[in-house]
Amino acid sequence: MRITGKAGARPSPYSVPKGRRTESGPGWEKYLDVEAQKRKMEALPEGGSLGSVFMQFEDDYKAWKAGQPELALPEAQGWTEENLAFLKEHYAGDLSAFEIYDALDAMKELGILSEKGLRCAEGTTMVRLDMKSGVFQTSVDPDSKAAWLHGFDEAPMAGFHRLEDLLSWAKDFREDDYPDFNTGAEAMARGWI
Repeated sequence: MRITGKAGARPSPYSVPKGRRTESGPGWEKYLDVEAQKRKMEALPEGGSLGSVFMQFEDDYKAWKAGQPELALPEAQGWTEENLAFLKEHYAGDLSAFEIYDALDAMKELGILSEKGLRCAEGTTMVRLDMKSGVFQTSVDPDSKAAWLHGFDEAPMAGFHRLEDLLSWAKDFREDDYPDFNTGAEAMARGWI
């Protein structure tokens, strides 16, 4: 992540929303197209493997992010006027899939979203502990219409289009609603995996 927080730092004039668009519409379709994923699988050499849809998205996001100007985040943490103004300035209008993910990450860095909130928005890297059996599972619903997409089709962020969608979801997100879900990092820190 190339977002930094510095005392008194001002956002780069080159990081305003205009000129940041990389695609028309959000762009989730590229990752949610089951037939395209099947073709990728068929095109693999024998013994080859294909990363999860989220991993494909994350690789593309990192390449996009490398070409973006660095943003200097406000130092304030939480739902402050300063943080909301920053988000509204940098993530205005209809957002691309990469901008949505970037905004979610900025919200985490600003203390608007927790690590668990970010992971729940991604819908991909959660670990669930079944207290009865002691078994760890990913958060993917095995009954998903496209379960082999590893739940990316059910990620809340795939339904976001504008900053207002992200903020509305974040306001309603409550960690207490997910007591049996831990981030992978949290599970590793506890020595569970």
